[in-house]
Amino acid sequence: MFSALTIILMAATGLICVALPVIFAIIFKARVKTAPVSALFVGAAAFFIFALLLEQILHTVMLPIVSGSDIAYIIYGALAAGIFEETARFLAFKTVLKKHNSPETAVMYGIGHGGCEAVMILGMTMLSGIVIAIIVNTMGIDEMIKMASAGRPELEETARLQIESLAALGPVNAALSLFERAVTMVCHVALSVLVFEAARGRAWLYPVCVLVHAACDLPAVMYQRGILGLAVVYAVMVALTAAAVFFAVRSYKRLSRELNKA
Repeated sequence: MFSALTIILMAATGLICVALPVIFAIIFKARVKTAPVSALFVGAAAFFIFALLLEQILHTVMLPIVSGSDIAYIIYGALAAGIFEETARFLAFKTVLKKHNSPETAVMYGIGHGGCEAVMILGMTMLSGIVIAIIVNTMGIDEMIKMASAGRPELEETARLQIESLAALGPVNAALSLFERAVTMVCHVALSVLVFEAARGRAWLYPVCVLVHAACDLPAVMYQRGILGLAVVYAVMVALTAAAVFFAVRSYKRLSRELNKA
C-alpha cells in the first residue's frame, strides 16, 4: 500500500519539478529584458527531439549489443547523451536561433532544455507514480503487477521492484531527486552558454562540451551497473557542474563584451 505521505510527496515533487524551469525563466527574464523567450521553447523542443526521440531510437539498436559488457555499456551510455544533447544545442544555435547573438539566448535555451528534461524524467515519473499508487491502493499490488507486466511472467519481478521503489519514496529521496534536477538544469545552462560560443566561432568548444556532458553522465551510468555509490555520483555531478559554471560565466562575459564592441 502507498501511504498518504508518499502520494503527497509525489505530487509535491512533480509540481516543484514543473515549477523550477518556469521560475528560473521568469527570474532571468525579469533581470535581463532582452532574453528571448523563444529560445526557451527551442531548448525544450530540441531536448524532446534529440534526447527523447532520436537517442531512444539508437538505444533500441545499441543497448542489446552493449548490455552484456559493463565497459561497453558505460562508454556508450555516457557518450550517447553527450553527443545527442550537445549536437542539439549546436544545431539550434546555428539554425533557428542563428539571428540571436546575445549570450542571454543560451541561458534561456538551457533553461528550456534542462526544464524539459526535468519535467519528462522526474515530473512524469511522479505523475505516473500517483496513478500507480491509486491503482495499488484500490485494486492491490498483484493486479497492478499483472497490468504493468502485460501478463508476461518474466516482467513481473521488474514491475514489482519498480512499484516497491515508488512506494518507498520518502522526504529524503524526494529532496535528493529535486536537488539532482536543479543541479542538472544549472549544468544544462552552463553547457548551453559554452556551446553557444562554439556556434559563434570557437568550434573546439563543441567536442569539449560533449566530453564534459559524458563525464557528468558517467557516474550515473556506473551507478546503474552497481559500480559506484550514490554519494559519489552526486559529488562528481556537483564538482563538474561547478567547473562548467565557472567557465560558462567567463564565456558569458566574453561574449557580452564582444557584442558590445560590435
